[in-house]
Amino acid sequence: MKTRLTIIGVACILAGILTGSYYAEDLAEGAKTTKRNYMNDPFVHPAQDNYLVLPETWPIYYNREPLDRSPQDKPSKLLTMGTGDPAANTYRFGPAMALIVNDYPYFIDCGEGWFRALNRSAITQKGVDLIKVFDLNNLKYLFLTHLHEDHTVGIPSFILSPYKYGSATDKVIFGPSGTEDLVDCILLGWQVDRQTGTQGPTHASPAGSSAAVGEIDPDNEFPGPFFEDDNVKVEAFRTYQAHGSLKYTYAYRFTTKPDGRIIAFGGDGHYTKGLVEAAKDADILVMEGCTWKNLKYAPWGGKTLAEKEKNIGALHMFPKDMKRVQEESGVKAIVMVHEQNYSSPENFNRLALLHEMQEAGVKNIYSTMDGDLY
Repeated sequence: MKTRLTIIGVACILAGILTGSYYAEDLAEGAKTTKRNYMNDPFVHPAQDNYLVLPETWPIYYNREPLDRSPQDKPSKLLTMGTGDPAANTYRFGPAMALIVNDYPYFIDCGEGWFRALNRSAITQKGVDLIKVFDLNNLKYLFLTHLHEDHTVGIPSFILSPYKYGSATDKVIFGPSGTEDLVDCILLGWQVDRQTGTQGPTHASPAGSSAAVGEIDPDNEFPGPFFEDDNVKVEAFRTYQAHGSLKYTYAYRFTTKPDGRIIAFGGDGHYTKGLVEAAKDADILVMEGCTWKNLKYAPWGGKTLAEKEKNIGALHMFPKDMKRVQEESGVKAIVMVHEQNYSSPENFNRLALLHEMQEAGVKNIYSTMDGDLY
């Protein structure tokens, strides 16, 4: 069922401050490494460099555990469940975030491995009781920034995996125009799972095996508030022409009611007015980043550097654009995900993109790993 969302007029809550004197401490903690790679996996140096074995996917570079960088005096928490991009990377799940308010999760984007990302976070992050937070019947709300495969391929698991373990909560999915068609296709394509639950030996109730869809009004550039409950208010801002040929892409602005934090989620894309408005004076902007300095090593986007600069720049956020977003929005901190940290194998550094952003003048920016808390 498609729901045309209406604007709820409520006043914005002033944001708290994440950053300050703790930023240097957080950076120092993030630069530390364990004696072995975090997963303790064996590693055989690839005989050749191609899309399947990019240096960013090597286990030797995943040498820190998830960190709790969240303000201890704030009950709301941002969890970076999946920080990856389309690369075939065992150590980063696809784009997936969770904003946790009053021990209740709100999910933003749903990339590859979403259900496994719940597990990884729950067994590695000690800063919050994720087993309690991820109770089966709490897995309900999902907000999609755009409909590219790497941000949506986990939706079948979001709907059906909790159901297989007894969830009776039907899902609610918000997203751009086209979200309803996508969800309808998923429910049709995986109807065998629903049938197995209801008609198989368990004779389970169908409750929890479906999803309602709310599409953001495509005729309104800045639709404003469209969802509100006791924990959060959510506003949508169209990021027009931010991500190549996609017509409808959105940034979301969450205001958490218990502590007044403002967390914005930009999805993929470069500078836009909508992104700036979504991040206006926010505590955190969760945003992708892409190297400019080492773009020649990108395994896609064209054969020449000029082609890569044009094509990748039409889709993703270079350091100079990130600085502009920060300066115009006044956002206090940036949590960088979906990092396209390209490099030659012999010179790879997992913090290179962070350093490049800092050199460009971006302040209070963090390089993330799966399972970090902010």
